[in-house]
Amino acid sequence: MTNKRTEIKRLLLYLIFAFVPPYVLAFIYTADYGWKNDNPWFGVITSVSMFFPAAANIITRLITKEGFSKSLLRIRLKGNMRYFVIALLLPVVCSVITAVIMAAVLLPSGSLGNMVTKMDYGKLAATVLYVITMSIVFMLFGFGEEFGWRGYLTPKLEKLMPAPAAIIVSGIIWGLWHAPIIACGHDFGRDYAGYPWVGIGLMCVSCVFIGCYLTALTKRTGSVLPASLAHMAINTIASAVVSFMLMTCATENVEIQTDFNYSIIFFGVISSVSLAAGIILTEAGKRKQKNDL
Repeated sequence: MTNKRTEIKRLLLYLIFAFVPPYVLAFIYTADYGWKNDNPWFGVITSVSMFFPAAANIITRLITKEGFSKSLLRIRLKGNMRYFVIALLLPVVCSVITAVIMAAVLLPSGSLGNMVTKMDYGKLAATVLYVITMSIVFMLFGFGEEFGWRGYLTPKLEKLMPAPAAIIVSGIIWGLWHAPIIACGHDFGRDYAGYPWVGIGLMCVSCVFIGCYLTALTKRTGSVLPASLAHMAINTIASAVVSFMLMTCATENVEIQTDFNYSIIFFGVISSVSLAAGIILTEAGKRKQKNDL
């Protein structure tokens, strides 16, 4: 039985490997290009950084000789296919809700009606299928984070505190991990009151709620792979589907906001839906355990 002191040491070691390399890369980037995200190297930095949480998991397990017996790497398709479907469809639902709210709240009167009546639903379906395919193709990037956050960080925290507290703490840590790229304008832009601290705080809150869903998805399947797919789907699907839907509203007198205002609505929607999905999956898991007993 591993004691708490050992788990804390492992956790601290993991956090060092997960945080230090991406932060160093970010500060090297900003030293040359400033706190901006309009340089091609920014995409390279963010893509590479997504693999550090997984690398931290592997390195920590090797250094501490913890092994990989509980690494949640198994592919369990039997009985779990519905969770992969949920992982892909939940971001689509959130994107549609975001576009509807944005058309109704941010754009001029009549924009929502235009979107509903003038939408090319065939092209919308094709767009959804395309971004779903891209999510599957680029699932490895989602795995780069999820193998770290859900495959190591959250389980370790659950050994030190109650599960709800572990989800909150891991979500805040996950949000803070994004701090350098949020400061560069990723997700929320740079033109808002309280930049960049408000954006970093909002990211932490969103990561707590989204983490609730991704943690429940991992526990229900015993694998980080559905969460990896869900993570990449959230990253990939939202902007493409929302942009396509809002293009129907656009006229030469309409300027579509895609920075802070869009982000507030999208993260509000994805956070709310993720929290609800996480609670539903968790309760379903508890009922299954009772039935099995």
